[in-house]
Amino acid sequence: MSRQPVAQQHRPHLIVVGSGARAYREYSFAALASRYQVAAVLGSQPSWQRRYLHNCRVAPLDNADAVAAAVSELTGGDPAQAGLMTWDETALEITAAAAQKLGMRHMSPTAASHCRDKYTTRSLLAEAGVPSARYRLVHSTEEALEASAEFGYPVVVKPRALAGSVGVTFAESATAIRDALALARQARFATLPTGGGILVEEYLDGPEISVDSVVFDSAVTCVQVTHKRLGFAPYFEEIGHLVTQWSDASWASGAVALVTQAHQALGVEWGVTHTELRLTSSGPRMIELNGRLGGDFIPLIGALSTGIDLVLAAADLALGVPPDLTPHRAETAEVRFLYPRHDGVLQSLDIQAAAYAPSVERVVPLAEPGALLRLPPRMPLPRIAAVIVTGPDASSCARSLDQAMTQVIWELDSDLVGAR
Repeated sequence: MSRQPVAQQHRPHLIVVGSGARAYREYSFAALASRYQVAAVLGSQPSWQRRYLHNCRVAPLDNADAVAAAVSELTGGDPAQAGLMTWDETALEITAAAAQKLGMRHMSPTAASHCRDKYTTRSLLAEAGVPSARYRLVHSTEEALEASAEFGYPVVVKPRALAGSVGVTFAESATAIRDALALARQARFATLPTGGGILVEEYLDGPEISVDSVVFDSAVTCVQVTHKRLGFAPYFEEIGHLVTQWSDASWASGAVALVTQAHQALGVEWGVTHTELRLTSSGPRMIELNGRLGGDFIPLIGALSTGIDLVLAAADLALGVPPDLTPHRAETAEVRFLYPRHDGVLQSLDIQAAAYAPSVERVVPLAEPGALLRLPPRMPLPRIAAVIVTGPDASSCARSLDQAMTQVIWELDSDLVGAR
């Protein structure tokens, strides 16, 4: 790869493992390249990533020894001179293992494993007395029905170790349990493991939020709260996210305490994390703790809201530097995803008018013409575009989004013959 200008040689060296889709992660690479000399370990040769990278190695991202060898090459055999990070859920455990082999700062492999396995997460939270959902790991329909009878309907059925709410279903009856089990068994997410049983969990009432935190030497700082917009029931499709001021909310102190307890229970001592909670009628309760940056543009809208860039915070941590977590803005920011009304093939997409609508920060195309889109659960994230806005409060963001979404022009062909 071509060398960067000499002036960039004095920037700190940072290595990113994995990439993610361009639409969802290019802003992260751009943020890093503005401050660091960035290299990457990718599963295939770089394409769009190339403009942000000083160097790159290709290695199987499911092999910790191969990733460690690639990282060592990128550091010239001196890993202490670089930071190592990933925002890729599928590469989290491998990156943690590679970092341990090389003596680099990172969340420990044990903590990464605790976050990745939802059954382990639930078990450790229960042992530590952290408020969560009642749960049972099941291997048959009979066991699932027994757990549902014990917890009371509705329940949530989910794969043990996938991501992105893939295969997760809200079930209100024995018939729905059977359908949910079938979906969970066949669900797949990239290279993440399947099998090992399915979780049946107590359904937690109330709105869902996520809390993004920075953990430095075991000290947990809750940086931002994101209100999740869910759709396509009985599936838990995330159709939007809102970041706004939250420190004065009645549930704020309870959520901070819960998130802190969860990190301690799972042994998370380092990194930027993404914790999901439900604000139930009996107080905040844990859903899961992810050992990486939030997805779905959550770090981007957080930076637009607070001025704190969690991508850069993660890089600082990788280099052993305490991040500056001082808010520099007090805005509300929201992303809303455009979905098709039915299954079909996207014929055309025009975002130009929407991009210039009032309060719009950016519009990101998420599908190209010719893409086959199927509504949940037949396809994860069948999104056409994302619209991101800012404003003084949630109501103003909602109005701006309502207007901008009407200005995204698209055409979908519902004839799926030959499109498989």
